Amino acid sequence: MRAISFRFVVGTLVLLVGAMIAVDTVFGVHFPLVPLVLAVLLMAVGARLMIRTGPDRGALGQAWLADRVFVPEGDRDQRYDILFGRGVVDLTNLPEPDHDKTISVDTVFGAAVIKLAPNVPVEISGHSMFGEVRMPDRTMAAMGSIAYKTPTDHAPKLHLRISTVFGNCQVLDQAKLG
Repeated sequence: MRAISFRFVVGTLVLLVGAMIAVDTVFGVHFPLVPLVLAVLLMAVGARLMIRTGPDRGALGQAWLADRVFVPEGDRDQRYDILFGRGVVDLTNLPEPDHDKTISVDTVFGAAVIKLAPNVPVEISGHSMFGEVRMPDRTMAAMGSIAYKTPTDHAPKLHLRISTVFGNCQVLDQAKLG
């Protein structure tokens, strides 16, 4: 079974809103739009979390109703889920990769901080819905997508995939902070 993607959730919501407007306009049937969209969003996020946290797919780190610090190790791809909590993903001691590596951070009703290693080339894609994703150069997305890439031609890179729903995620570049 495949995991429900962030684009699928956003696409479903847009489709439902469009269908509700069409039904209201054509047939005069009124739906309470905001509570219904919020309810559908919460059901979609809940389903996504249930599907993606099975024992064979489980996230390397989870902060459910908690405040946790994650320090990734190893060469394999990793994923962190933060739900109703706060998580710090500390990549400051991560060695320069010898092959592409992906780290995913999903935040729902919570806060995440990702601390980047100073010399590791990174490519970040962030998706936000009713929340905020802030990149190291201080650009941000409150509703939609944003991308960031360190200015380097180094072939193997660290790929960060960030999804935030009703929360925030901030990516800090330790080299710029000092």
